[in-house]
Amino acid sequence: MFSLTILTPARDFFSGEADQIVFSTPEGRIGIMSGHAPVVASVVEGIMEILIGNEWKTAATGQGFGEIAYDKAEFYVDTAEWADEIDAIRAKEALERAEHRIRNNLSRMEYIRTQAAMSRAIARLKTVQTSMSRK
Repeated sequence: MFSLTILTPARDFFSGEADQIVFSTPEGRIGIMSGHAPVVASVVEGIMEILIGNEWKTAATGQGFGEIAYDKAEFYVDTAEWADEIDAIRAKEALERAEHRIRNNLSRMEYIRTQAAMSRAIARLKTVQTSMSRK
């Protein structure tokens, strides 16, 4: 086990012991266990899975970074939501709105914002799906 802390600007999202954590980086998903070599990694919108004992907890996270040491990991992300906090219908509607906007002639800034909204909505929907499949 190792000490895990996940912080957002809005709240201390998680603080406790974990056996494993899997999260999304620009290069793909990475898993961390106790004794991992020290590393600092970028975090992108996606699913974060935390193994505590025999139970996986699933969350949607935004962008940020994680600092991993042999016996602890600390993550600083802009958003984090547990799967049971996500309104799947609202996330699906947000994705549909973003997909509709992306088809229009957008300025560069509007395009970037719309892509970010799509990424957040997709991460939320995948988080809910992953959580449901583990039950």
